[in-house]
Formats: sequence, structure tokens, C-alpha cells
Amino acid sequence: MNKAQRSADDAPSILGFAILQLLSRMPASGYDLKDRFQSSLGRGWHAYDTQIYRELKRLEAGGFTAGEIVKGRSGPQRRLYTITDRGLDTLREWLCSPIDFSKTKEEFLLRIWTLELFPPGEAEEFLVRARHEWHSQLQHQQASLRTLNDSYGDVDEGSSDVFARQLGIELTIALTKARLKWIERALKVLAARAAASGPDSH
Repeated sequence: MNKAQRSADDAPSILGFAILQLLSRMPASGYDLKDRFQSSLGRGWHAYDTQIYRELKRLEAGGFTAGEIVKGRSGPQRRLYTITDRGLDTLREWLCSPIDFSKTKEEFLLRIWTLELFPPGEAEEFLVRARHEWHSQLQHQQASLRTLNDSYGDVDEGSSDVFARQLGIELTIALTKARLKWIERALKVLAARAAASGPDSH
């Protein structure tokens, strides 16, 4: 295996880059990172505990992070990770690299493609549940943005480096609002189709 192949094999995964993004803000333990990935904002990426800890080991072995044992604030010792110079350089290279937007994975959209296969009434219930979930997320997103704006000023006025987080939350809010608007349209379409087909259609 040549040097280029080894470099490609050692490169962080998408989850690894998500972890490096968080560590570029401040050092964190595996528990800290797990908590941040489980927040309703999600940081743009979902991960399970086992995936996070496995990726942390890979990042440290690859020299992208450095870990040290520190005393816990109110419990046992924990391993605190910081991003290294190599990790920061690799993160910056990844941030500037192109994205293949054709390769998306979204289970909700996958199900929407075959709404007609849902049993009678189940598609409506599915959409109502999604609406409730997104509405809850929207409230949390808006509260998070207000907190940042109150502390640092609006993104157009603030001079701190949290502007990227503000813009990120703004995008998340816009996308969530678009989803909620689409759900209302989809529910109207389903209601109209049910009324047109009549009670004996199933």
C-alpha cells in the first residue's frame, strides 16, 4: 500500500469531520459529543454512541485529535479530546471540497415517494406525526437562535465568530418551515383525493 492509499484509508469519515467541527470549537469528551449529537439541532448529522466512540479512536490513531485523561467534574475520570494541527488542516481541506448533492439519504423522503402504498388513513397519520415533530424542532431552533442573538447580536450586526452557527440555525429554521408548509399541502391533497374517491374506494 502506497502513501496516497494509506492517507485515503486514514481520512476521517463524514462523522469524523462532524466531530472535528465540534472539537474545533472546544475540547470535549465522548460523553460531551454524544450529548451534542443528540440535541434536536443535531449539528447536521446523527450518530449513535458506539459510532461516536469508534470514530474518536480512529481520529486519535490518525493524529487528527489528541486525548488525555482528566478528572471528571462530579464523577469518574474521562478522556478529553482536542483537535490537532493535522486535524484542523484536514478539516479545512474537507470544508473547501465539493459536495456530491446527488447522494442524499433521507428516510422521510423515501417513504413519501410511495404514499399511495400506505393503508387507508395511515398516510395522514404519518404526516401529522411528522408535523408535530418538526413543529417541536422549530420551536427549539428558534429559541436557540434567540439565545445567540441576545448574547452576540443579530448575524448582520454581530462581530463574533458565532455568526456561522447563527447562519446554520437560520438555514435549519428555513428548511423546517418549508417542511411544515409542504405537509399542509400534502394533507390537503390526501383529503381531496379521499373525498373524490368516496367511502367505497377501499
